[in-house]
Amino acid sequence: MMTVEKIRVSIGSATALDLYEIKDSKDLPTTCYLMTFLEGRCLANCGFCPQARDSISSTNKLSRVTWSIFEFKEFLTKLSYMPPMRKFKRICIQTLNYSQNFQDLVDIITQIKKNTNTPLSIAIPPMSKEKLNELKVLGVDRVGIALDASTPELFEKIKGKDIGGPYKWESHFQNLKEALDIFGEDHVTTHLIVGLGETSKEIIELIDQLNRLKIRISLFAFTPIKGTRLENIHKPSVLNFRKIQLGRFLILHRNFGINDFTFNMKGDIVKFRLSKLDLKHIVDDTSVFMTSGCPGCNRPYYTSRPSGPIYNYPRNLNKNEKDTIYQSMLEFAY
Repeated sequence: MMTVEKIRVSIGSATALDLYEIKDSKDLPTTCYLMTFLEGRCLANCGFCPQARDSISSTNKLSRVTWSIFEFKEFLTKLSYMPPMRKFKRICIQTLNYSQNFQDLVDIITQIKKNTNTPLSIAIPPMSKEKLNELKVLGVDRVGIALDASTPELFEKIKGKDIGGPYKWESHFQNLKEALDIFGEDHVTTHLIVGLGETSKEIIELIDQLNRLKIRISLFAFTPIKGTRLENIHKPSVLNFRKIQLGRFLILHRNFGINDFTFNMKGDIVKFRLSKLDLKHIVDDTSVFMTSGCPGCNRPYYTSRPSGPIYNYPRNLNKNEKDTIYQSMLEFAY
């Protein structure tokens, strides 16, 4: 019997489903982004999150995206009757931290699986190995457990004990490893937010460590949201974010290690062991500056306004965008 009655759907996904209409819908999501519905706030207290326990931001928000409430049955109907050419490549369920979240997640997954064979990802707070196993059996393809912060110290300040949060760095890392045992290499993702106060060296070192564990890394640019604890912190510079994006690509796809980067005393990247010609090929021929995450995820404007600047591109870059990025990165190649 279905117990979940309501669900939140990102505004872009709702538009693709004909649940909602927006004026400019040229960059629609290729993944259907859902969020568990809760009357009230998340038990966690992450400083950047509108859903946090102490946040006074709108509960309709996650990052800068609006998530509207729909009847779950209506959503399932729309999902079932999507035209083949508009079908999502993936469905991703964002799971808030509350006492009933696992039961709700099981119900949502079970009902979705009755209506589509689209690959399914979940973004969850840490859960026991038994629960992870059950989610795998239900048909979950990939699981994400977000670290967000790039060092244990920042983790405690942003989402741990320093702000009354329920999370611990060691527990998150252990749960990521347990998820690897269950879902397998390359089927476990963590999110890292650039701009929380880390140095470039710290986040590159963590990316290198996670890659060696075969954990996928999805990069976000910090986005200040009014009403959250971190509302007065500035977004990272686009150039710094580009350097982290390039560093991630080189570690994941070119076998770079920490010694292939040169950092200054502040921990900023000042050189990549990369020729200008190699840099040109990477900018022109890869998806390095597009959204990183599960296959089929493009997450349009999750941390960027459509008017720019764009941090994670939800589409292929045009020639002008590639030329601009190449010129801005030239000084960091040999």
